[in-house]
Amino acid sequence: MRLKFLAVLALAATPLFANPALFSRYEAVRQGLLKNSLKDVHTNAKKLADEATQGKNEEIAKAADAVAKSADLKVAREAFGTLSDEMIKIRNAAEGNDRPGIAYCPMAKKSWLQSKDVAIANPYEPAMKECGMWKAR
Repeated sequence: MRLKFLAVLALAATPLFANPALFSRYEAVRQGLLKNSLKDVHTNAKKLADEATQGKNEEIAKAADAVAKSADLKVAREAFGTLSDEMIKIRNAAEGNDRPGIAYCPMAKKSWLQSKDVAIANPYEPAMKECGMWKAR
């Protein structure tokens, strides 16, 4: 019984970011912003909110829900900034080399997560998608 309790405790202590589906959902939201597709942003942010709710991460769920309910892309990008801040906290709490990188847009003064293996793709400035720099890789 004690072993079962320790296993459950270990799973609960694992950062939610260790769940690859969480980053996958977040990345799908970012890709929607890159394509200027409010429909894709809404759909994927809702899925992320559901995933975070199941994982009992209310901050991510709340931030993703705000993106999912955004009236337009400008509002969605603002809400994505808050979502990114929450995802970065989880990324920073996780260990290992498989964490995504943290990129930063000096014009929007906002960060986001993305794969370290691809070129910067800024979700905040649609006219300047290549604008940004790596803060952490």
